[in-house]
Amino acid sequence: MKNRKIRLYYGAFLSVFTVIVGILFIVQVVGVYLDDAFTRDVVAERLFPISIPFYFWIAAIIAGYVLSEVYPSEERVVNKVSERVTRNRLVSRIPSGSGDEYLKDYSVVVRERKNRTVAFTVCGIITLICAVFCAVYVFNGAYFSTSQVNTSMLNMLINVGPWLLVGFASCIFMTLYEKYSLNREIGGIKTLMKKYRGNPVVQSAKAVNPTWLKIKTALTSKYAIWGIRGAVCVFGVTFVLLGIFNNGVRDVLIKAINICMECIGLG
Repeated sequence: MKNRKIRLYYGAFLSVFTVIVGILFIVQVVGVYLDDAFTRDVVAERLFPISIPFYFWIAAIIAGYVLSEVYPSEERVVNKVSERVTRNRLVSRIPSGSGDEYLKDYSVVVRERKNRTVAFTVCGIITLICAVFCAVYVFNGAYFSTSQVNTSMLNMLINVGPWLLVGFASCIFMTLYEKYSLNREIGGIKTLMKKYRGNPVVQSAKAVNPTWLKIKTALTSKYAIWGIRGAVCVFGVTFVLLGIFNNGVRDVLIKAINICMECIGLG
């Protein structure tokens, strides 16, 4: 109870402090906007008076983190089992049976599995198509000009943005549909278990493919995971070095300068 009160009071204090700092920042930004000259000196002159409250605010955030470690929350954490874990646990308990009624009930389970397979395939194809079209545009240097950065970025947004939206939308839809389909399959399995309780388990005689089991074990081992991480790190460092040796740093600097000069208005 004591820990909860301390965390509550400090959270209220930090919230009020955050609002005050935000108001001070907005006031100074409005003052910068109303000034005739928008230069680095004017921005520094306006923001300097709120630097001390800002530093105190950062210190308060750090102190809040330390306080949360010293006075941890006493709330009980409930681990919710995902639908996929529940489905995998119930699959091994599906009872056997016969007759039209059993086949009708069992067809619900089979149909949901097939529907998810089709949905995953369609989602993968859509995502791949979107990625290809985005890559074709992004890796074509003719669409980008160092002298007209704003126009190049706007054209990229117009040509690449819709494909990104379609790809993300398909992945989000697939995630929601998977959860819906798993719940339907779980309901079908529970119906079978309720109606045909006591019958032998239909999945008990199904043997696990040893080759697939070995591959799965090897890919999920800690050595494989660290190997993948190391490979990604090596690829990242390699591309960074290639960019440096190909004057990529200079290109990025020129684009940043053009953005500040043409879009934001600094300088």
